[in-house]
Amino acid sequence: MAIRRRAKQTATRGYTLVETLVTIAVVGTLSSMLLPALQAARESARMSSCRHNISQVSKAMLTHESRLGHFPSGGWSPLWLGTADRPSGPGQPGGWAFSLLPYLGQLDAYDALAGLTPATAADTYRRAASVAQPLFACPSRRAARPLPAPAGGPFMTGAGSVSLTQAARSDYAANGGAVGGCPPLATLRKITGNVSSNTRISISHVPPGNSRNCQSLRLPYNAVVNAHLTANHPNDRLGSCEGCTGAIDATMYTPASLADGDAWQKATAAQRLALPDQGIPDMQDGVVQRMSRFTAGHLLDGLSTTYMIGEKFVPAARHESGTDPGDASVLFAGYSSSTVRWGNQPPLFDGGLAAAAGAFGSNHRAGWNVACADGAVRTVAFTIDPAAHKALASRNDAALITIPW
Repeated sequence: MAIRRRAKQTATRGYTLVETLVTIAVVGTLSSMLLPALQAARESARMSSCRHNISQVSKAMLTHESRLGHFPSGGWSPLWLGTADRPSGPGQPGGWAFSLLPYLGQLDAYDALAGLTPATAADTYRRAASVAQPLFACPSRRAARPLPAPAGGPFMTGAGSVSLTQAARSDYAANGGAVGGCPPLATLRKITGNVSSNTRISISHVPPGNSRNCQSLRLPYNAVVNAHLTANHPNDRLGSCEGCTGAIDATMYTPASLADGDAWQKATAAQRLALPDQGIPDMQDGVVQRMSRFTAGHLLDGLSTTYMIGEKFVPAARHESGTDPGDASVLFAGYSSSTVRWGNQPPLFDGGLAAAAGAFGSNHRAGWNVACADGAVRTVAFTIDPAAHKALASRNDAALITIPW
């Protein structure tokens, strides 16, 4: 009898072990089936949050335009920070994000940067720069928190210079136009006023039929107009070959003082052509550019078919470092590729290895989010037709395209 009991107990333990293994296998199978669905649900929630952020920022842009009569300016340069002692517009050194603070429920943060002195400016700006900005952070990319500021400045303000070690960034960029660093030579036709025939300007000359042979030339203005602008050189650009491939920040002229910036605002396009950067950041055709004051009426291609605010590309390996050329400038600084993007580069997914400081893009595999100037938020595929993408970034090119939405 004892032997039979032991055999029965052994059999029972055997059945229990089999049942346990089957249960584990079933749970593992269900987990493998549920995990992708769970990940997809989480990404869907992050995508919705990102779209909400862009919607809020775009509404602030439109409110700014409605109340002040123009969209915020892009600011002066990545080395200038915003000051509340100056109104939004060409005279505001800070970028468009700084000018939107009063319309995003952050009037106190905006007012804190008014009336500063050299004794109080440094600490006040450091505190302001280190505050997390959830509305400017895409949760699919990174949490809303300050990132290292490797360059550190010094940044210029209305009350002296400031160095930063930590600062918030923006995952969203204003639309700067169809082309960033190197606009077509045809842009010179839009310049009014007298330009000295001996004013030397840099161009990137690409011989017809040899697109890989870019030649940086520095020629008198008359030579450029008479030899290159009138010839069949469709790929020639204003600016050097090297300047065309990097972030616009590296080639930008920075006003040395508030007085210098104020004087520069009064300069004609012809006078800006003589600047070290040839006024290239002022020749764009988007919604925001350096020292700009565009209204809805300037968007001749239509509000619903002109980009206003979109997600920007940042390589995944640099999400947290703050070292990417298109993510190095702090949130409230002036005009730079950290807060402005263009349509001449295709939108990119962050997971790639490309380096493109001027491109729109996102960390969503489904596409990237953008708000047009009518306030509507849309998710656009990375595979958008390049010609359509470029045209949607221009406010006035009158291009005939198939709208991708």
